[in-house]
Amino acid sequence: MDERMAMNMMRRVAYGDCLRRATLRYPTREAVVDGGRRITFEELNRRANQFANALKGRGFQKGTKIAFISLNALEHFVAFFGTAKVGMIFVPINPLFKTDELAFALNHADCEVVIFNGLMYPGFKDAFAKAEKARLFIAFNPPEGDFVTFDAFLGEGSGEEPETIIEADDDLLILYTGGTTSYPRAAVLSHLNLFVCTNGILIDIPFTHQDKLFMVMPLFHVGAFIITSLVMFVGGAVHLYMLPDMKQILVNVEKEKITCTLLISPLWRQLLDHPDFGKHDLSSLRLCVYFTAVMPEDLLREVMAKVCPNLCLCFGQTEMSPSTTCFKPEDQLRKMKSLGNSTVNVEIAIMDDFGNLLPAGEAGEIVYRSPQVMKGYYKDEAENRRVFEHGWFHSGDVGYLDEENYVYFLDRKKDMIKTGGENVASLDVEKTIYLDPRVQEVHVIGLPHERWAEAITAFVIPKPGQTIEEKEIIALCKEKMVGFKVPKRVIFLPDLPRSAVGKVLKRKIRDEYVELYKGER
Repeated sequence: MDERMAMNMMRRVAYGDCLRRATLRYPTREAVVDGGRRITFEELNRRANQFANALKGRGFQKGTKIAFISLNALEHFVAFFGTAKVGMIFVPINPLFKTDELAFALNHADCEVVIFNGLMYPGFKDAFAKAEKARLFIAFNPPEGDFVTFDAFLGEGSGEEPETIIEADDDLLILYTGGTTSYPRAAVLSHLNLFVCTNGILIDIPFTHQDKLFMVMPLFHVGAFIITSLVMFVGGAVHLYMLPDMKQILVNVEKEKITCTLLISPLWRQLLDHPDFGKHDLSSLRLCVYFTAVMPEDLLREVMAKVCPNLCLCFGQTEMSPSTTCFKPEDQLRKMKSLGNSTVNVEIAIMDDFGNLLPAGEAGEIVYRSPQVMKGYYKDEAENRRVFEHGWFHSGDVGYLDEENYVYFLDRKKDMIKTGGENVASLDVEKTIYLDPRVQEVHVIGLPHERWAEAITAFVIPKPGQTIEEKEIIALCKEKMVGFKVPKRVIFLPDLPRSAVGKVLKRKIRDEYVELYKGER
């Protein structure tokens, strides 16, 4: 090892190093359980090194974009940490994206290597044909075709630690977020961003080497990935599952003596409502985390009484790596409807439209300062200037702080809908519905729903003399968009409430239809 490399490794912040250090502490402990596959830290680190060295052996350079497309799988960790160890950039993409969405992400992010789950290949095939810069396709569970298999690719690389100079501010992740345009924006996160966020969460939520985390939330979301990473970094085990099957959760919590899990509010509701709930021993659970939104009070009390009294809410957004607040167990009933207070490395304030910071109790945009703030949106300098204005990151969320600096969310500045743990831009859905030539005007909002947090709801004004059926609009959306963006209901109206200048008032629509889904689960 040359002197420059040695000096870099001595004190650098590099996310891949965290896995190596965990391996040195707990080499023979289980790191990941994925169905019948159970591997130790030593084996996971070796495979990550093989992946990294195989990339280098193929001639890929630092900064190369590596796409990963799959539901939860062990290969996600191998590919991510291997990518991180050689200073390349990991691009996890939602495997449920439709062809145009997937092709856009691959091309926009300049992905040269694509790793994918062959079981889902029929849904990727057409998008891959449009991937302009991809030079290498690697498949696990490989389909028929001219693909390098994941295991064969690992066989090309040495299990020794790769040598790559990495700086704290080097790009590590490109993550596609819900945006206000027809395609999502891509947030760029650095090694430092993720390192600071991981360590900040650990201060508020003390996971340990004895924990076993049950993870069904998708790893292509940074929130799920951060939680799994920090559990592994302290020596805990991650039990990984592709889909949130409630029966499977109940059975495996009991069988494996799971100590922690992460679910969104709708999945907690499904778990409690499952006919087998109460038939399995869940007493091993010591800490449960939920995220994205405040849990309804009745559901919160039921989870605490029947599953685990130690509940934490992590709130944030992709651009913040992602967690900005932690709502700790002791505050759940004391500060109802709060998002908690800031994590240790995040500063939160409320700002008006002119850049002035507001006092406690006054509503405005929630803004952040932190080493967790993303580097910026990939290829979008205009939006970067806007979101970093006045020296703070602008969240697009409206809320206020109380006298103890606990955050309360009121609304979204950009008509963003959070449904089932996903961010959906209303404009994205509206543009799709406008493809029906019989539609004169459409406005999409999120309405409260116990299962989905917010249910996407479309309000459509047909053109004069035209008749449209709800099922036709739903079918159009299913054809053009990933499933979580499809409206739950379509309401047809002759007109909508408007301002004096004719602008549709979405808040009035929301107020009028706020109980549309009341009682639904």
